[in-house]
Amino acid sequence: MGATLYELAPDAPETRMHMHFGAEEMFFVLSGRPLFRNQQGNEELAPGDFVFCPEGRAGLHTFSNPTEEPAQILAISAGSFPDVVAYPEHGYAWVATRDPDPELLARGGDPGIIARFEIPIE
Repeated sequence: MGATLYELAPDAPETRMHMHFGAEEMFFVLSGRPLFRNQQGNEELAPGDFVFCPEGRAGLHTFSNPTEEPAQILAISAGSFPDVVAYPEHGYAWVATRDPDPELLARGGDPGIIARFEIPIE
């Protein structure tokens, strides 16, 4: 299990729509009004809102911040490695052996991604 604090700047574009085949994700909005998108559509979130994204296709999701105020989202991930992360709108998936370490990546270290695959775009 791990946690990450995401900060979305004002007018932040949408992140890549994706789903995990090795992890469930939970998101708790701390501040701002980010926009959550999944297969059911868009939902404007507010502080205190909670979103659960199950493993697999049902957990397909993305966030953006179309407002003029910053937004903070606490992401909690429960899963195991390797994790397959698919980006169906972009036609690829990758396999990760661990969470990427931003400090290690900044020094040119191993990102923990062992394979990338092209997948059909739906």
